[in-house]
Amino acid sequence: MNRYYRTWSILTFLVVSLLLSCEKSDPLSFSAAPGISFQYGIGGKESAINYSFLGKSDPTHTVKIPMIITGFPSDKDRVFDIQIVQDELTTATPEQYEILASTVHAGNSIDTLYIAVKNSEDLESSVAKLHLAIKENDNFQLGIQEKDDFLLQWSDQAIMPTWGVYFRTFFSAAGSTKAYRIFVETTGLTNFVAADFKNYLQAGAEALGTEFGNYIKQWNLDHPDDVLVHDDGTQAGKPIVPVYYDKSKYR
Repeated sequence: MNRYYRTWSILTFLVVSLLLSCEKSDPLSFSAAPGISFQYGIGGKESAINYSFLGKSDPTHTVKIPMIITGFPSDKDRVFDIQIVQDELTTATPEQYEILASTVHAGNSIDTLYIAVKNSEDLESSVAKLHLAIKENDNFQLGIQEKDDFLLQWSDQAIMPTWGVYFRTFFSAAGSTKAYRIFVETTGLTNFVAADFKNYLQAGAEALGTEFGNYIKQWNLDHPDDVLVHDDGTQAGKPIVPVYYDKSKYR
């Protein structure tokens, strides 16, 4: 009888020990901070944002970068941390930008990183870049490894499209970066092709051309020693000659 009792006691001890061991190693009992990543590769979102101040008068612009968490939403706001990677991709100085907000708000699985970028004269000939990366904190660890960095770029440069027939017909026979900048500033457009002409038709296109031409004529009157000339292209160094302008006001 004692032999059976001892055997039963040993088996009972082993079963209890095994159950306790399983309970301690149960993966469901493990708790870790949720992860956070830049949200791209979803719905056409890209791993970089390129912004241009061309044609815009605002000295600053707020860039919105989508973020996504892995894990469950929380009932409280949670701050996440971003770091600037100091490598060959980062060219912006601290005076050129400001990180405004980095918070996943209560109840959200997706939120937004806000960064204010600033315009300056040097951006007419250069591009400011920020290589951003996730930094772990008490609220968030790294999320998806392939999406833990992001490239933000901004400038005031003009990337001129093909100076096609509609540009030559309504604005200037010759194209250049300078002529294109004036076109953007006076019309608010960034291109003028067949689809644009269909929207404006002949009268509207002539009105846009007149705005462009009047700007050039007035500038040249106000700056006789610094008239507007093409800065590049086939007519580099020669005056920009508008097709349309107010002939009752300018010669």
